[in-house]
Amino acid sequence: MSEQTLPNKTELTAEMERQWLALNAALEQMSDKQMTTIRDAAGWTVKDHLIHLAVWERSVLVVLKGRPRYEGLGVDEALYRSGDVDAVNAAIQQNWELVSLEDVLTRLREIHGELMLEIEKLSDADLLRPFTAYLPGEPEMGDGRLLEELIIGNTVDHFPEHIEWMETLVAQE
Repeated sequence: MSEQTLPNKTELTAEMERQWLALNAALEQMSDKQMTTIRDAAGWTVKDHLIHLAVWERSVLVVLKGRPRYEGLGVDEALYRSGDVDAVNAAIQQNWELVSLEDVLTRLREIHGELMLEIEKLSDADLLRPFTAYLPGEPEMGDGRLLEELIIGNTVDHFPEHIEWMETLVAQE
């Protein structure tokens, strides 16, 4: 993921919307069967990528609401604090394994919509605060990222990365 920033909330939300539309356009080219049956070397389907996107986006949403990020990821606090992103992603995949594609798509849309509504409440100055400022009293793993960088990393930069992987996966059929 890049370390881009955008000049203000208007630019951020416009780029989020652009990437959201690109994700949806890519999904429109895929059948339900393609999204649920073709697996990559790690065992991920397109559905797993969508779960991943939804859950990491939800992790930003819960931060904006002042709750610990691991709650949004749906993983154990100790696992999250371990810093092992691969293990966190594996736990997310396992937690959602039995959820239908339809439910995954619904949750992805709901979470994205909720996140956009929360971001609308923010000012440009809010976006430039460390994201840990939204987690009062929590000994968060502070990596110095600004809230804007957390949002970008889990939306604007994240969607295209997974679109590429999903399209490559489906092209294997």
